[in-house]
Amino acid sequence: MPLNRPEDEEDIRPGLETKPFLAHLEDLRWTIIRCLFALVTGVVICAFTAKHILQLLYRPYIEAGGNLKDLVTRDVTDPFAIHMEVSVFGGVILSLPFLLYFIGQFLLPALTPREKRFLAPIFAAGTLLFVIGVTFCYALVLRAALQFFITYSTQYFGFSTMWTPKALVDFEVQMLIGFGLAFELPLVILVLNVFGLVTSEQLASKRRHAAFIIFIAACCIIPSTDIFSLSVLTIPMYVLYEACIWISRIVERRKEPQ
Repeated sequence: MPLNRPEDEEDIRPGLETKPFLAHLEDLRWTIIRCLFALVTGVVICAFTAKHILQLLYRPYIEAGGNLKDLVTRDVTDPFAIHMEVSVFGGVILSLPFLLYFIGQFLLPALTPREKRFLAPIFAAGTLLFVIGVTFCYALVLRAALQFFITYSTQYFGFSTMWTPKALVDFEVQMLIGFGLAFELPLVILVLNVFGLVTSEQLASKRRHAAFIIFIAACCIIPSTDIFSLSVLTIPMYVLYEACIWISRIVERRKEPQ
């Protein structure tokens, strides 16, 4: 009498070696060391090119009508703090593909063949979406946001804008990181859909809840409480959520014949 075989043989881990706990700790240790090495290398490279990175960060401010001569440092350690912030921010973006690759190498042995096929596309899509979010913010949002605040301050209230370089860099870096992380939303939803944790019908029925959660997330991400800054992140995130619903429906239709 033939033995019953599982419906999906790919979910079985053939020949998976059971490693002792200390061996897993050793793998984790080397993964952390590789990630730290990649991150430190990226930070060091950006530290030597921080002046050029600052010129890129100043460009939206200049295009918005600001003047670099109006930026005044008030603390003794502001230049050093700006240098470190720019170096770390650039180092994270520069080393992100390597960080995801090392993490993927650590997780790979524990996955089934079916799960392994999804790992590389998921990490590649995660890196791409983060870069798209940062680029979208830099190319479209930063200039409009800074121009809004300059106009709001000078024309509406009659105040002169004399910001500090650190305040400007802090605002721009937080906006860039916030948009980069916000654009990871489609990937998270699609991963949950691929593994059957959520369906397109569930996503569609929770639109109101999703809109409220997205607004709360925007309030936590954006370093400002004005409605303009919140809307420039809330609207794209909700559009991405709607796109996730349609993509999830396409994925589910492809699953049905299988």
